[in-house]
Amino acid sequence: MKLIYNNADISKSQAVKDNKGKSGVYRWTNKDNANSYIGSSANLAKRFSNYYSFNYLSDPKRNMLINKALLKYGYYNFSLEVL
Repeated sequence: MKLIYNNADISKSQAVKDNKGKSGVYRWTNKDNANSYIGSSANLAKRFSNYYSFNYLSDPKRNMLINKALLKYGYYNFSLEVL
């Protein structure tokens, strides 16, 4: 079952709740430029909680493009899809 959160900003808590206890593949898509990031996790709820944490995203040890993009463009410019 494919889940799509068209506005990742207003869907924060719903995305975490819907994916509790689930593993899977997900895609963040920037709605401004259509760039996307695909990832996977054995614990989607925890992974999404991390993505929604400013401390996690801004940690220099986690120098990932998706983290930089989320900080730069804001969650409202992204959709989140569980594939």
